[in-house]
Amino acid sequence: MSLDIGQTLETALALHQAGRLNEAEELYRQILAFDPNHADGLHLLGVIAHQAGHNEIAVDLIGKAITRNDRAADFHCNIGNALGALGRLDEAMAHYRQGISLNPMHAESHNNLGNALMQQGRLEEALGHFSEALAARSGYAEAHYNLGNALLGLGRKSEAVAEYQKSATLRPGFAEAHYNLGNALRDQGRFAEAAASYRQAIVLKPNWSEAHNNLGTTLHDLDRLSDAEACYRQALAIDPQSAQSLDNLAAALRSAGRIDEAVSCLRRALAINPDAAVAHTNLIFALNFVPAATAADHQAERARWDQQHAQRFAGSIRAHTNDPRPDRRLRIGYVSSHFRHQAATFAFGGVIVCHDRKQFEVICYSDTAEEDYITGHLRASAYKWHDTAKLSDEELADLIRADGVDILVDLVGHMSGHRLLVFARKPAPIQVTAWGEPTGTGLETMDYLLSDPVLVPADERALLAEKVIDLPNFLGFWTPEPLPEPGPLPALARGYVTLGSFNRLDKIQDRVVVTWANILNRMPTARIVLKNRRFGDAPQRERIIALFTEHGVPPERIELLSAASRIDHFSAYGGVDIALDTFPHGGGMTTLDALWMGVPVVTLPGGTISSRLAAASLTAARLTDFIAGDLESYVELAVAKAADLPALADLRAALRARVAGSDFGDPVRYAHAVEAAFREMWRRWCASQD
Repeated sequence: MSLDIGQTLETALALHQAGRLNEAEELYRQILAFDPNHADGLHLLGVIAHQAGHNEIAVDLIGKAITRNDRAADFHCNIGNALGALGRLDEAMAHYRQGISLNPMHAESHNNLGNALMQQGRLEEALGHFSEALAARSGYAEAHYNLGNALLGLGRKSEAVAEYQKSATLRPGFAEAHYNLGNALRDQGRFAEAAASYRQAIVLKPNWSEAHNNLGTTLHDLDRLSDAEACYRQALAIDPQSAQSLDNLAAALRSAGRIDEAVSCLRRALAINPDAAVAHTNLIFALNFVPAATAADHQAERARWDQQHAQRFAGSIRAHTNDPRPDRRLRIGYVSSHFRHQAATFAFGGVIVCHDRKQFEVICYSDTAEEDYITGHLRASAYKWHDTAKLSDEELADLIRADGVDILVDLVGHMSGHRLLVFARKPAPIQVTAWGEPTGTGLETMDYLLSDPVLVPADERALLAEKVIDLPNFLGFWTPEPLPEPGPLPALARGYVTLGSFNRLDKIQDRVVVTWANILNRMPTARIVLKNRRFGDAPQRERIIALFTEHGVPPERIELLSAASRIDHFSAYGGVDIALDTFPHGGGMTTLDALWMGVPVVTLPGGTISSRLAAASLTAARLTDFIAGDLESYVELAVAKAADLPALADLRAALRARVAGSDFGDPVRYAHAVEAAFREMWRRWCASQD
């Protein structure tokens, strides 16, 4: 029996390239039956085995081909692919390098070696090989795509975008290129363009759950909450077990004030993946908005987070060798992803800017993605500044230890972007949480919580993992630029009272709106103005207006304001006579903003720390007569205060000076109070070292 091996091989290759793998495999086997040592037949049959996921067989077959011909770059490249699929990365890389040594212009070997280097985190080396692949073969879409991945990993976002665009142009059906282009554009804050790229990826791969999920996150970034929810639900229809999509759906629901649904999604996500530390953090944060949740519930969930995610690092904590002199200059480290224009930053910013440089060195560990002029203020005041977003938790902990930090301060708490697993490694002898999410972390390695007696009453302190240290107020007030003057009471000129709330939308739950409607029904001429950046989303505006209307308040008495600059935000208080606080999660910096503009706040504290934020600031400002004892008295108090315009006018004229002259409203005095707390913590630690 004779066989034209050349013709058979040519036919088999054509079938192989057309994707008709079974037919090609049959012809390769015919070649090997005729000549068992045929190198090309062995190699190509191995390639088919790799494509079918039979990588051990592929390594065996291509290895035999190499014993017959070790000078073929293709052979080394393809055995490298099979080895890489088996996790034998070092062997794979050796073969890619051998392929390149045989043919320096072998594009696939350069490309695949670049991918292997990417897996090892060696991004700069990978860049070089992707560039070599493109030099060897122009129009190589996969190499442009991989080069984009490496550039994105290095933070070179604009260059990554350009490479993904080239890849997608060269191969319009390359769904992954469109998807990663969306990722890169989103990282740049180009959300509308990112959404278009994700949509194109979905056109090409309609059942790609991750693409629907990422489109949802981008629409959420654009404050299109209803559209984002639809995308997350589509992702879950494709992959019901996606903990990530459930977590993101919960974020959209919480942002829309649908707290119970959000909590349900988060519990489902954790049932799927109990190790999802971020989803667990999001559950902890969401519980702050649940009316039925108690202080004990809040702390129990934090303790579960510590046990599930942080305790695993307890055995690796090393002794600290910091110099235990009680009065020496101390090194304070601040850890945050929000060293920028963000509410909490205006609470702690003065502590950094006004710190006593003779007594303290400030080091900032910044994961801040979008820096701005606030970042510049803080950076200029720091002794040392580290950009840490690319560091793992272990790497960041090592850096903090190497810096010799004495007191490490978490500025985020259980909110997005925290680094609590760094604190779980205890890189500093004293660790403190402050100014972010005020309810404590639950970490056994977190020593202190900076707070005040109203926010955390004495009878609740035993529930917390941290020891509570009292400040003049949990929150300070710092502004890097002059703000508008309060101006006269608007009701005197208008002839009617304007109530207002500039709190976040997730705090404005249905029960809150109904209560505000009851107040307005008691004051037939009064109006209400609400301000929130998510009022740019029509469904959210419609929800709020519909609730008011349902409870007797017509739309003409309601004004909804959306995003504004910082100056315009404060200027908007010029049209508000009395602010109404939300519940069960009260306003933090929103309350101080209102007081700074001469606007008192009526609040209803409850049984949780997050419900007492406004009450704490009102107490510190000597405005306890604006604190209600229950829901009925909240309504009565708002009505009564609105009826006494002369008293409101007098208070408006004096309130800024009162806040500015207080221990929490004067950034220098507040910084000194915080530093006194730090010094006391340090002395306690030094005493414990004897």
